[in-house]
Amino acid sequence: MYHKKIYVSLFLLTSIVLAQGSIPFEISKQFAVPLENNQLIWNSDKTLNNLLIDRSSRNFKNKFEKLSYEVLPEDSSYVKSKFIYEFGDYGFDKLRVGVKKNSLNETFEFTGSKKSYFGQYSEFSNAENPPLSLFYQFNYSKKFQKNNLYSSAGYFREESQFNFNSTEFDSSLNSEFSDFLSLTIGNNFIVKDHNFDVQWNHVSKFESLLLNEYAINNKFDLERNRLKASIQKNNSFALNVILNNSYYFDERSSNGLSLNALTVTGKYLPFPVGEFVYGIDLIENSVKPNIYYKNMFGDLDIVFKSRNQHSMVLFDVYDFDGQGRFRGNEVEEWKNLSLTYYFNTKIDFSASLKYVKANNFIVPIELGEVIIPESDRYEFIDDDMMSLQSNFKIPLKYGLLNFNHSYNFYDSLISSNRKHILKLDYLYNLSLVKNNLGISGKLSLEYVSKNSSDMSFNYFKNMPERINNIESDDYVNISLNADISISDVILTLKLQNALNKFSTNEDYLFKNHEFFNPISSLLTFGIIWEFDD
Repeated sequence: MYHKKIYVSLFLLTSIVLAQGSIPFEISKQFAVPLENNQLIWNSDKTLNNLLIDRSSRNFKNKFEKLSYEVLPEDSSYVKSKFIYEFGDYGFDKLRVGVKKNSLNETFEFTGSKKSYFGQYSEFSNAENPPLSLFYQFNYSKKFQKNNLYSSAGYFREESQFNFNSTEFDSSLNSEFSDFLSLTIGNNFIVKDHNFDVQWNHVSKFESLLLNEYAINNKFDLERNRLKASIQKNNSFALNVILNNSYYFDERSSNGLSLNALTVTGKYLPFPVGEFVYGIDLIENSVKPNIYYKNMFGDLDIVFKSRNQHSMVLFDVYDFDGQGRFRGNEVEEWKNLSLTYYFNTKIDFSASLKYVKANNFIVPIELGEVIIPESDRYEFIDDDMMSLQSNFKIPLKYGLLNFNHSYNFYDSLISSNRKHILKLDYLYNLSLVKNNLGISGKLSLEYVSKNSSDMSFNYFKNMPERINNIESDDYVNISLNADISISDVILTLKLQNALNKFSTNEDYLFKNHEFFNPISSLLTFGIIWEFDD
């Protein structure tokens, strides 16, 4: 093995918040869920390569990451290895390693990652037992004459203890633990003019969560199996079938809950007007339409899509105890309609109006000081949101200026409840010294208006709620990404929210979440090696 390229990265990640407010939870990516045109995205299945990540895994996207490699030649045996190490404030320690072997008919890949950090003011504030996230993943595929067999296996683990510094509760008992195994086996093959893809996914998971402050004490096992089959003929016909079974077992009450769903969708091309996919979702005893439609009318792009799934399972001693209050029959329905108009000007300009309607999703009920054991502590509600996203792209001599603005028309439980989200990016690319020295990257300015609604997102319960426990003020983020290429060496500089790091002597902000102490600034360093063999 010989060393061909060295990538050295410097990551400086800090935070700035105006008016001494706490870090906006959905922007800091410490506790919350992704944003998409002002919409909160949660309670959805994720994938990591071919692995299925169940929607019960909170904030998975920010805890585990893929490793990317440069393109490997497909006509010969080739191996690439990668090593990434980062360290910084609050005991931040992150290691990622990987190796990928590619040949004409065979591919193997291994990825491993470990992340931990501590500190009185970090997300999981217990320095003696720092939170730990780790995973291992193996991918293998083998090509035959008309078959392509592929498989993936991944093990994921998280554990942490929470110290809320509360005088009313014993915080030393607070803990969270989760580990799960995800498997995928599939085959792509061709029969006459038809392409087939058959895939089986399995998830085996255990999770426990004890929080005295929230009166949460959950322990459950999940066994999930999903079978996917698709058939496609050129670009004229496609049929997809998904059979899904999940079995939850509550360790505390010794009650089990089985969820079943069948999805069938079909697409026939060419469709006379646009792209149209229609199917049905059979969820327990409910039959729901599954629709996707997309079409361009001149400069106007119209997209409509629907999504149906079981309502989120949340075991609670008062609600989901097998007595009929919740038996898994509730169906969560999402409908999305977006209208995008592309203006015919010298400047690339588009405006997108997005409307989202959600039915029968679960939120907690706040009972006040007197808790009645017989009362339901959760309810199923409907809600909707509407937002407008405007985008400008202005080409410049040495790069591109990108302006993006999202406007939220009204507050709702499924939105961020930020009236304005503005992001200005300058993407630049310079080539110097006869193309032997290159500088490229992005300079960004992001502004988010305050959340003055009575709604927020509950990280521990993985659901929105009507009571806002976070004082969310205006937020400004300044960042700079620069890649400096010198022959085969790339130096990377990343600077985010650096002003707060040098403008205060405090390690945290005085106004915090009732239970959280978010990091107000974070400084990390990293180094990356990639080897060719």
